[in-house]
Amino acid sequence: MAFGHRIHTRLDAPLARLESRVVLEQLLERIPELRLAPGYRREPAPGLVMVRRPARLDVVL
Repeated sequence: MAFGHRIHTRLDAPLARLESRVVLEQLLERIPELRLAPGYRREPAPGLVMVRRPARLDVVL
């Protein structure tokens, strides 16, 4: 999700972050065996340095 940064931050960014967290929590609650893939390394997505998001998120069931 992209929200901009500094004065360009969207007003709904906190809500979207909360929704993302809730979705991940629910997913982990419903599929407790969900794990990061072996050898997974977090690589930042290309773009702005201030945006903290992985380029990909590999998981296994």
